[in-house]
Amino acid sequence: MSAASSNEPLRLLFDWASAQDNRRRLAIWIFIALLLHAGVYLLLRVAYPPPNPRPISDATLHVLLPGSPEATRLAPFLASADPALFAPEQLRDLETPDPPIPNYVPSYEKALPDLVSLPEPGTRILPPLTRDFGALPMPDSRQAPQQLPPPARETQLEFTATLEGRRPAELPPMKFTARPGDLLAPTSFLVAVGPDGTVRHVLKSLSTVGSTNKSLDEAAKRYLMSLKFSPAGEMQDTTWGTATFHWGLDVERKRLQ
Repeated sequence: MSAASSNEPLRLLFDWASAQDNRRRLAIWIFIALLLHAGVYLLLRVAYPPPNPRPISDATLHVLLPGSPEATRLAPFLASADPALFAPEQLRDLETPDPPIPNYVPSYEKALPDLVSLPEPGTRILPPLTRDFGALPMPDSRQAPQQLPPPARETQLEFTATLEGRRPAELPPMKFTARPGDLLAPTSFLVAVGPDGTVRHVLKSLSTVGSTNKSLDEAAKRYLMSLKFSPAGEMQDTTWGTATFHWGLDVERKRLQ
């Protein structure tokens, strides 16, 4: 080691600040903390004086002298707020103000358009009430089962007097199917025929027992809808009548799916 290097102070790998500087900083922070604590203590020790509630004052009556400036300014308001003006007797005498004139007036306000008149209502075709065809039969369980006459060889279609005069010249062939054991009592339908001979409505009559096969009744209803009756001629009303099917031996018996 040379002489020059021996005179230089030794340098450590880590250098710490002197203890004297740390003592000064610690004393300063302690003094600042004392000031903050003293300020907070004084702030919390402040005592606000209790509020002194004002005594309740008595009612005061102000009198306006007639002809005074205050009475002159309040006169229009008092005159408009007079309750007597809104009494039923006084409302009749009030004049209705004219409506304001708008800046824009539509064209239909000046010249009203002509309205097209509605067409005459047509006549409604309603089916006749069931009570017009007699009382409804009420089944009685105590009665003996109905004994039907032996069926005819062919199914017969019978019309009442209102439809007999317009009976089709030739009936289409009838082909109906029923299940084995079904009760084939005569089935009646209410039929409405238009002036041109077309069938408009077919309703099953409730005054007869009818068959116990709904599919057979539906087939009979479709058969009636396919008929073409004779035109009514001068009579333009719908003709109502009854069509009754008397089932015969030509009804095919087979099990329906």
